[in-house]
Amino acid sequence: INIRTIFVDTILNFEIMSKNIIIASSALLTASVFFVLNDAIINYLSSINIQFYHFIFYGSPAYLIVPVYLFFKGNLKRHIVCKNYYVVIFRSITFAPMPFITFISLKHISLPEFTTLNMSSPLIAAIFAYIFLKEKLNKFIYFSLVIGFTGVLLVIQPGFENFNIYFLVTLFGVVLITSTTTIVNKFNNVTTAIGFFIYGGLTIHIISFILFIYDPLKINLEIFIFISLASILINLAIFLSTFAFKEAQRYYASIFCLVYLQIVWSSIIGFYFFNEFLNTYALLGAFLIVCSGFVSIPGQIRQVNEK
Repeated sequence: INIRTIFVDTILNFEIMSKNIIIASSALLTASVFFVLNDAIINYLSSINIQFYHFIFYGSPAYLIVPVYLFFKGNLKRHIVCKNYYVVIFRSITFAPMPFITFISLKHISLPEFTTLNMSSPLIAAIFAYIFLKEKLNKFIYFSLVIGFTGVLLVIQPGFENFNIYFLVTLFGVVLITSTTTIVNKFNNVTTAIGFFIYGGLTIHIISFILFIYDPLKINLEIFIFISLASILINLAIFLSTFAFKEAQRYYASIFCLVYLQIVWSSIIGFYFFNEFLNTYALLGAFLIVCSGFVSIPGQIRQVNEK
């Protein structure tokens, strides 16, 4: 593959990308920043034994404000009426374990490791896109996936002394979250993006409220501010990513690759605020994963051209 030719073609053909892809990509990039900032706060909260249900209970206003606002505005019914309730409920149940997985993983592995492992999501997304969404992948995306998978192996380092079982817990979470975005993409006409957002958080909020009753916790103002900020960030990130995959439609696999840049931001935050960093092998893996995201860009353009 001629790298120079690839990037020249990328620049020349970028203007032909459809409006939906540009909007979806912008939303996903913004969401990725919010995801990293949220994970950084959770990394801190998990170190002081805040449980996921304490976090969700105190952060629930950031989630509830959306349906409450729509109710008083008179638009709630339009967003909660669905063509298929089984789809949105199944997605809500699938998403429910994610806060628990995030808290327990960040308690046992570093923020850069956690974020880098989450970047394996495009690999799973491409598989789901091929099997469930019937997307036609091209050589650029396949090449991107090979590079990305190699990078993931270098981060996990199976058999190396740095291997941690919570790496696999994180990867299981990646499968779950990728499943939820696949559902949004495949059944994008079932409800609105706000509808997916409201139903998506329903199960985990009910579970967290019940657990909080059995294990309540009083927190100080500083912790409340941290939780509130993280809750706003994660809810905005979830909505923006849901909106992105709903808008992307049949370009699901290619735009997913844009989330790779989370590794850079996470590594910076982990180093400066938590003194956490990737070892040499993991750093090389992270570099390959980022490269795979850039290699996927021509694949996005080709998908648009083949529309």
